[in-house]
Amino acid sequence: MVMEGYQFGHIEMWSNKGTKGEGPEPHARRKNGQRRWTAQEILDEAERIACASAHVISGRPGPQILPRAVSTFQDMRKMQEAASQMKEPYIKRVKGKQPVEMKRKLRKDAATLYASVFSLPVLTEDALSDADLKRQAVDLLEQALEWECNRIGKAGGVVLAGVVHWDEEHLHLHVFATDPVRGRVDHLHPGRVAKDAVNRSGEMKSKELGKKANIAYCDAMREWQDKLHEEVFAPAGLMRIGPGRDRWSRREYGRAKALARDIAAREDQLVDFNAWEGAQEERQARLESREKAVERRDADILHREAEATERTLRAEAAEADAIALRRALDRGCRAIANRELDYRAPTEDRGEGLEFGPGAPKSKIQRKTLMDVVRPAYGFVVDLAKKAFNIRSWQTRLAKEKAQNQKAAKVIAEERERAGQLVPEPLSKIIQGVALPLDRGAFPGAMFVDHGCDTGELQKRLDEMSNVSLRRTWVASWQSIKICDERPDLAQDLERGVAALEFAAQQRGYDLESGKHDPDAAGDPDRARLHLDSEPAPIRVIRKDRQRVRRRG
Repeated sequence: MVMEGYQFGHIEMWSNKGTKGEGPEPHARRKNGQRRWTAQEILDEAERIACASAHVISGRPGPQILPRAVSTFQDMRKMQEAASQMKEPYIKRVKGKQPVEMKRKLRKDAATLYASVFSLPVLTEDALSDADLKRQAVDLLEQALEWECNRIGKAGGVVLAGVVHWDEEHLHLHVFATDPVRGRVDHLHPGRVAKDAVNRSGEMKSKELGKKANIAYCDAMREWQDKLHEEVFAPAGLMRIGPGRDRWSRREYGRAKALARDIAAREDQLVDFNAWEGAQEERQARLESREKAVERRDADILHREAEATERTLRAEAAEADAIALRRALDRGCRAIANRELDYRAPTEDRGEGLEFGPGAPKSKIQRKTLMDVVRPAYGFVVDLAKKAFNIRSWQTRLAKEKAQNQKAAKVIAEERERAGQLVPEPLSKIIQGVALPLDRGAFPGAMFVDHGCDTGELQKRLDEMSNVSLRRTWVASWQSIKICDERPDLAQDLERGVAALEFAAQQRGYDLESGKHDPDAAGDPDRARLHLDSEPAPIRVIRKDRQRVRRRG
């Protein structure tokens, strides 16, 4: 297949918590502390979820998945979420003690989704109308996907799948990858790997070191682009860079495209000869490998016997360690449950650890024996004791808050009865200690948007809201997200509602933070004229008489 034009390849990294910056519509953020897209929102955009894909051309086919590790968007989300829950090792240093290697959960802003995009100089409309061009284009994108699979696999990552989009102007492919072992995917980005290597070289931190790191980043990305062109796009007739970078005129650019096309056509003619030559070399290599296999056979037998003996010794040592660890885990769990051991919070002098609880043995010998038994699993037992301590603290705080709520509810109920008013049923349940269900009715004024909702109905609902109502609903939705820790499903619906409200405000030119309406800044002039209300200006008291008030001493 021979094409005209130049290649396009790009790499991005995404995390569970979007970092500060700008992102594409409808989740675009201004530089006022708001976040950009998260990894799950990127997958929503790739799947063409209604609230995340307002930029596509209507009437075009949906996304086409090129399976690798998974074959559905649901599995992609599960793999990315599992990677973000991994734990990474770190060295814990405490003054006066030896450093200890421990593990902790990844930060929310750690990059756990790798996403690269490859675009062809082919209009999607032309590919959809020409079956032969469509087949050739998809075949070239498959080659780019396989090239990424080989590179990412060598770096320790796993390519989830490729996604071809047919509903934008140019045909392009998205490649998504994760690392199910490390969780982070920074090592899959060649530029970040090169920059990190310079920063970890041991040289003192300075401006010069920063410049070296940036130069290494750019050199690594150029090398990635060069290999992509050499191994994938050059055989298809595409050029490495476009006419703007090389300062070509229109005639010079046409000659360059013709030359690249001619080279690609000549390479296609050499494929058959190269295949025959490669078969001959492969046959000769098989003969040589057979001769070497005979020579290695005797040496392998002796080596296997030595390895078997070493494995036996290692297995015996591992079995002893496993028995000690199992005993430590079992005894440690029982000690935490019986309050023989409790969690000790860290101080300035020493780190967190274990201390004897109210159920601890009285004898010093028994206490020493208990600590010796749980020592092989000390870190795990400390984590378990910390969780038990937090649960007890949470239960105590919850009981105290419940008692305060019941007391306050009882006072309110008595006042309403004294005034001859009806006591609401929820207030009676609070007094009786009955837990109220956490559902959408518990968040008045907030806006919930279901996954995959009808965008037309949603837009109509937003257009009917006044500017002031839009802002108050936005405030109520943001505040409701903060208290939805126990219901992540409600929090996701609220986040989609906040995104829809912010998109509607951008269409109108309405600033949700200040409550001011500026039609000139509207993204949609027609919707800017639907509602012209804004928050009233605060009352200002101007004191005209500045004479001081006299008072008796």
